Amino acid sequence: MITLNTILYEGNFDEFLVKDCWFFTFKSKLITKKLLTINNLTSINRFNEKIEALREVSDFDVIFVEDTVDEVKEIFEINMNKDTTGYYYTIPYFVAIFNTKTKYILNIASDCMRDIKVSDKFLENSLLELDNNPLCSTTMVSWVNDNMFINGKTVAQHEHDSLVKESSTLGKIENFIYTNGFTDQFFMGKISKLMEVNYNLESNYSSTYHGPPYGGNCFEKRMVGYQTYNKIYNCVHKNSDYYIHDKK
Repeated sequence: MITLNTILYEGNFDEFLVKDCWFFTFKSKLITKKLLTINNLTSINRFNEKIEALREVSDFDVIFVEDTVDEVKEIFEINMNKDTTGYYYTIPYFVAIFNTKTKYILNIASDCMRDIKVSDKFLENSLLELDNNPLCSTTMVSWVNDNMFINGKTVAQHEHDSLVKESSTLGKIENFIYTNGFTDQFFMGKISKLMEVNYNLESNYSSTYHGPPYGGNCFEKRMVGYQTYNKIYNCVHKNSDYYIHDKK
């Protein structure tokens, strides 16, 4: 039903590929596939050794970006090459979406997660919203900044980040809050919706988007532009689920 995906690369796979990593210990009745999307890797032998050891204790799939990147760029009409700013930062998201065989994807970043709490309630509510609400583009849980809670509670992104604001013109939804922002660190989406996105609305990228300069016209920026132009929204779950994205 849902594929849990994360992206690995040369600089972080050694630390990530251990059996007590959250990716391998994460359990849910709704997560039916786990996918490692491998990007810009050079230490192939060491990577393969770690993968083989983990296959003895965990069930997951592995895809290499380079195996399908040409087809992916053509399908999504992404005019980028290895010399384009943000190429390696951008391409793996499209490869992951294209290679996801379930109906939904839950993407959680591999290189900045210190803690995650994702309940089946979030997943169940997300399925309903993504299926039935045309204003819902993607969903996410709250994030916690600097590994701290404010007043003992998690911080919803729309409250903490000035780039993400709740729209007062929209109707209320029971389990989520509409936001104008999007993060590639954590999102859940419906594959059929993500495959239909026009990711090339460059003239309509949100003027409030201030991603890292090395990202160029990255996946995150393209999603912000698409959602802004089409007046559809990322939705933050109201429950107590959260993720902490700060590095140690």
